[in-house]
Amino acid sequence: MLEKLKQANLIALQIQENEIQKYILKNPQKLDAELLRLVADQWLARQKAKYKLPSWFANQHVIFPPPLSVEQASSEITANYKADVFIRNFGDNKCVDLTGGMGLDSWALAKVTNSVIYIEQNAALALVAKYNFDILEQNNIEVVNENSAQFTQSPTGGVPQQTITNFYIDPHRRDNAKNKVFKIEDCEPNLLEIKHLLPNFMVKFSPMLDIKLAIEQIQNISEVHIVAIENEVKELLFVSSSKKISIIDKINIHCINFASNNRKQVFEFNYKNEEKNIVKYSQPNTYIYEPNAAILKAGAFKSISAQYDLAKLAPNSHLYTSDKLIENFVGRSFICESVCKFDKKEILSKLPTPKANISTRNFPMKPEEIKKKLGLQDGGEYYLFATENNEKQKIVLICRKVE
Repeated sequence: MLEKLKQANLIALQIQENEIQKYILKNPQKLDAELLRLVADQWLARQKAKYKLPSWFANQHVIFPPPLSVEQASSEITANYKADVFIRNFGDNKCVDLTGGMGLDSWALAKVTNSVIYIEQNAALALVAKYNFDILEQNNIEVVNENSAQFTQSPTGGVPQQTITNFYIDPHRRDNAKNKVFKIEDCEPNLLEIKHLLPNFMVKFSPMLDIKLAIEQIQNISEVHIVAIENEVKELLFVSSSKKISIIDKINIHCINFASNNRKQVFEFNYKNEEKNIVKYSQPNTYIYEPNAAILKAGAFKSISAQYDLAKLAPNSHLYTSDKLIENFVGRSFICESVCKFDKKEILSKLPTPKANISTRNFPMKPEEIKKKLGLQDGGEYYLFATENNEKQKIVLICRKVE
């Protein structure tokens, strides 16, 4: 099987600039059906990996698993971030990746720890991962083709159990019918059933998961990390250490957004201070601020206001304002040029162009409906925020981004 995958990868590299659909239809090399499918898989997987996994994509000998596995895998940037969090909490001793998959997280962990045991129950995935680790010259990874729950529950776990205290887990989030799931108990393995066997662990879950509920279910959590790329939340990470007794209100919540300008936006808070903070409200001032998606997912609505001394437009708007510019705000910053009622004539009289980027916050209409009602095109330098002020009036802010 491995030889066929190598052959498929070689052909996929040769046709990289062509349209794969046309190649499949013409099949100029008269490949058999299985090899043709493997070529298509390698071609599609490489397209998905080009920006997501640049180091792996750059090595032409790397064989990729099916495109869905690449799509579900961590990105290289988040894998490296997780590895940094992992060693900061647990040190660089030998560790276990209980859910190896295509191996990206094991590879990232192996670069910063003494060694990694990669566990994967799918024999084909494990075979390809072993080959790729060799190709990438990451020689401190041991590949074990076994079920993760069985590995943790066996007397030795496949290795001397007492020598391993640090574990990484990325539970599978699809059921038997291939439908997406996100509740902890629906994922495979079910962390709630094996957590007592893991002295220290970091687990990755879906952005859909309720953070506070997860903290209550998992217990003994010392840190939570909400990781976004270009303002889209990709992962929730929960760190549990046997050396720390956690109190839910005092757990450090880390909000990370890797922005498109290569700037990492970092915001930290805890839920105890979030409850204590008092928010001021104000009509829109010179500047409007929109926190990034990681902060919004975390629910740091009062903390962001307190730490940056910002007023909020309304309790449920999650837009903030001030009369001074906040440098390096952890989100997007705008100059507010006009504040209008939700009235077509007034808005169009204040908007210099027929183009705008439309967002809604606590507003009864969707952006597409507003665009149609106002007769606007997408894009341009202007941003319209349809929202509500603290007096429950529907308003539209006409803004430009702060450069």
